[in-house]
Amino acid sequence: MKTPLVLRYFIGSMLIFAISMIIVSTRALRSLEMESTSYAFGRFYQPDFRVANRSDVPIKILPIYEPMSQDVFLGIAKDIVHRLKSVGAKVVIIPLPEYVRASPAVLESMREISRDSIVLFGVPGSPVYGNERNRPDDRSRWWAHHPAYHKLDISWGAMTAAPRDFSFLIPFVPTGYRDDDSGSPVPDVGVLAMKRFLGIPDKAELPTASSRLQLGPYAIPIEHDGLCYTKFQWTSSDWMDLSATYPAGKDSLQFFPTSVYGWTNKAAIDSAWQAHKGKIVLIDWVGLSNYPYSRNAWIYAHILNSIFTRTFIRIHNEWNVLLITTLVILLSVLSYTVRNGFMIFVSLVLAVGAMAISVWLFGKHDVLFEPMYVMVPIILSGVILPIVKVVGEKRLVEEKIKSLEDENKRLSDLLRPPSSRDQS
Repeated sequence: MKTPLVLRYFIGSMLIFAISMIIVSTRALRSLEMESTSYAFGRFYQPDFRVANRSDVPIKILPIYEPMSQDVFLGIAKDIVHRLKSVGAKVVIIPLPEYVRASPAVLESMREISRDSIVLFGVPGSPVYGNERNRPDDRSRWWAHHPAYHKLDISWGAMTAAPRDFSFLIPFVPTGYRDDDSGSPVPDVGVLAMKRFLGIPDKAELPTASSRLQLGPYAIPIEHDGLCYTKFQWTSSDWMDLSATYPAGKDSLQFFPTSVYGWTNKAAIDSAWQAHKGKIVLIDWVGLSNYPYSRNAWIYAHILNSIFTRTFIRIHNEWNVLLITTLVILLSVLSYTVRNGFMIFVSLVLAVGAMAISVWLFGKHDVLFEPMYVMVPIILSGVILPIVKVVGEKRLVEEKIKSLEDENKRLSDLLRPPSSRDQS
């Protein structure tokens, strides 16, 4: 029995729909999905730096632009924390590298620093394979190790945010990680800083629903994957009043006020220190990474800014089923009625359009629409349906040729003399 071309198209379309729905329901392209959004946002999304600075957000960053050893850094951080506490800073976050050398000098500096109740140490998640960076989208990596290896009783939290390179999307785990030694909960350092800022005890349980973490008057949304998403929006000049470096010809660290040039303007420096009063201060250190400046402080400044301003990225993938159904029907009809070359061109345009719409929603409406699962039926339709059409048309041509051959034979038999037909 020969299958009509229309039925072949129906079978091919149903196969494409079934494959697409299986991939969506199982989230089989999870890793590729994050790569595609990171690629798109990193290369096609540009944050609007013209947005007015948010001076009302109580966030400050104090960067140290000099490479140094861990013990030297912690010794400097100890002095900075004492100064910040004296001017009235509410919380100070000190990001640490993944591995802290537990030398006597390092432990002593951490002990001295921890005596100031405003200090929190931030520790990246434990890497699983060598030096590979922590990935919050992988639950198997939701672990962190104690920065002092449980030799000191200090206040610390996990830096669960680890955006991919060239991406403006910041995912983090508001419910925190687990200690890879004891298995006890380790709060996210940003959430812990907010608890300190709001006067909530460190060990107080926060009301947690399936879709949000309630932090005093602020609610942090939690998506189905356990993550909360925000983005780099702008770098506010109000976030940084001081920076520290070694000036040319100097052998000690000097502080520069960002409002004026030079380190000899004592009045400007004192005013810059006073600007940290009542703020959450994040100390930034170039020694944490190979980047020209550490990303952790700026990442958590944006996370804290999102909490204060209640501006998070919302994920909307409930349109996937409707979009997949519509695209399969549309592309099936289109492939049946037009040439394959035009059909493949339309598929490419739709794939690029899906990516462009995703970037537009992200930039203008704070909506994360993951285009990978919508691109699956587009790609499958652009590959499978032209093959179905070529095979079906080939069969139709073969049937037509056979029909013409049979008709030609019949006409030849009719034109032959009766005697010849009788002999045959």
